[in-house]
Amino acid sequence: MDDKEKIENESKEEIVNNENAANIEEDKAIPKKNHKKAIIIAAVVLLIIIVLAVFFLLFNGKEKNKEDKKDTPEETLKQLPLPEVTGGQRGELGIDKNINESTIDEYLNRPDSVYRDMRMLDDPATYENIGGDRFLSGYIKGFEVVPLPYLIPVDGLPQEVGKTYSGLTLFDIDEEGNYYPVYEESMSILESLFPKDKVIFLMCGGGGYAGMTKAFLVSLGWDETKIYNIGGFWYYDGNNKVEVTKTETGYDFSNVPYHEIKFENLTELEREAKLPIYVDDIYYNNREGKGIETYSLSKYDDPIRVYSDDHPEKIEALKNRNADAKKYADVINNLMKNRKSFIIAIFPDDTCYADTGDPSFLNNMRALAEENNLYYYYIGLLVYKQTDLYKQVKYAPTVIIVYKGKILAYLDAESDEHLKYAKDPNEFNKWFKSYVNVTK
Repeated sequence: MDDKEKIENESKEEIVNNENAANIEEDKAIPKKNHKKAIIIAAVVLLIIIVLAVFFLLFNGKEKNKEDKKDTPEETLKQLPLPEVTGGQRGELGIDKNINESTIDEYLNRPDSVYRDMRMLDDPATYENIGGDRFLSGYIKGFEVVPLPYLIPVDGLPQEVGKTYSGLTLFDIDEEGNYYPVYEESMSILESLFPKDKVIFLMCGGGGYAGMTKAFLVSLGWDETKIYNIGGFWYYDGNNKVEVTKTETGYDFSNVPYHEIKFENLTELEREAKLPIYVDDIYYNNREGKGIETYSLSKYDDPIRVYSDDHPEKIEALKNRNADAKKYADVINNLMKNRKSFIIAIFPDDTCYADTGDPSFLNNMRALAEENNLYYYYIGLLVYKQTDLYKQVKYAPTVIIVYKGKILAYLDAESDEHLKYAKDPNEFNKWFKSYVNVTK
């Protein structure tokens, strides 16, 4: 072998040796990379296992606490006895024998129940006359206020108490004594306030409103075994009494849990009257015991007629007459606004009616009212012109029958056909009784 070949062989051998060395180093590096990757994967898996274990332990701990709470006597919901009306006068109101003012603290804060106080914040009725309170001066913690007089017309209160609110209501009573919804939203509002799937605890001042509420709900399909009349706040002396802050002018009700019903946002349902109708104020019911509520401005006639236009007494008389006319008209307008049923007779007292003679519509109305013990309103044209009724019936004398705030029938002073009702009392009686039930 010459030197050239020897050099070439040595070069080839060195190349081979270098390649082998590189392969050896590469083979050594592969296990190191795989080992590092395996460590990372193992760490991730271990971390996941730890996290899952922690969640498992926490979840099991919560469930165990729930089970422990469920098994703990003081956390267990107290078994409800079936509603059972007590005896005596309280029983007549429907107050429960077992769950009442003395025991209600044992049944508060139940997740399966709702608590409703049926009083008004400021009731027009004078409950002080029977030892109560017309104001909602306090309530039981957990109860929310839903005034009964905003749900249904309330009647039959003790004579010494007088009348409560008589304005708009979610429901009204038909001629057979059944409740019906006044608005499209009435039933949905009622169901939201008194959920059928809950136990319902009711109270008020003395127990009367609560008893009326239960009877009302049951009549519409609520389960009477899930409704308790617990009585009145006036007799409660437990540990959950909340006093309402008294101010110089009354009480601050801003913090009272109160459910407001905004009637102006509701859609009234059209309902056809079933004749003959009953009228809200048809029987004697004013304090003087008279059957006619007369709104006359005749007491101002003399000073207005006698004195000149610039005379102080005439100016004062005109001012007072206009003020009284507005006051009397507001009474009629409020009856209509609050959807009341009433009878009104209009007598002409403007000079343009001076020669019309005897308005027999009115004489016949008076005779019928006296014979049947009826109650109606009797007003002059000056007052009548400021009422909403005047927009529909322009001329007097007339008799108008209003049903639920809308004119049901009236006598037309310009109609030849209606003259028979003025001339013949029997014809007038037939006309009137075809619309109004005069039998008490």
